[in-house]
Amino acid sequence: MRTLISFDRVRSPVPIRVSSAIEISATPQLVWEVFTDIHRWSDWNPLIIGVTSVSGGTIWAPGGAFVMRYKTDFTPIQATTRSFVQQVLPGRRIVLSGDVFGSRGTITYDFTSYGPKTVVSATEVFAETDSDYRNYVISSTTQRLLTVLFRGLKNHIENMGHKSRGAHA
Repeated sequence: MRTLISFDRVRSPVPIRVSSAIEISATPQLVWEVFTDIHRWSDWNPLIIGVTSVSGGTIWAPGGAFVMRYKTDFTPIQATTRSFVQQVLPGRRIVLSGDVFGSRGTITYDFTSYGPKTVVSATEVFAETDSDYRNYVISSTTQRLLTVLFRGLKNHIENMGHKSRGAHA
């Protein structure tokens, strides 16, 4: 897994950008199915307490919205985030936006097939704030979130196959 963080320490309009990716030994269909089942995110992401739809309709369509509640050990500054769906290309891409720590952010998740494996990548871009500390908190918190999210997703999906094989033995 790789994670990249960049932001310009000199006051400029350069946004904060955090990227991460992971390879999962599973089909894109399975990875997409698990990832888009937001009500079960807490099953595989140890930082999430729960996710609630607030859009009233389908979540995975432009205009869909949901709230994620994080465990308090994740960050003492904010315990919830609200995400708004901007784009969904089924099986390939999800684009979400929302406010985090006083900065507007957009995250793009891409799902790419490589034979029997899937690479899930994410790039989150935030507008730089007027505080170096807040910029640091945004970037480091986002890095931690993506790292834990991707490791949890990979472990959960790859262990699903072992559990189902064990049940038939």
